[in-house]
Amino acid sequence: MGGRPASLIAGAVLFLIVFGGLTVGALATAELNVATVVIAIVSIFVCVAVVLALIGAVRNPPEE
Repeated sequence: MGGRPASLIAGAVLFLIVFGGLTVGALATAELNVATVVIAIVSIFVCVAVVLALIGAVRNPPEE
């Protein structure tokens, strides 16, 4: 495996950690209303999509 796919996966993991941490921090300080719930659902969807993309990239790396 070359440098580029590994760095892209590492960047995606870093994004997931930062985005997840910011989401948890924002939801912990926000008051509960409809907008907060909608943003939480969208944030969770983004996190799940990134995790599924990472799993797909690790299982099926691109051919050189």
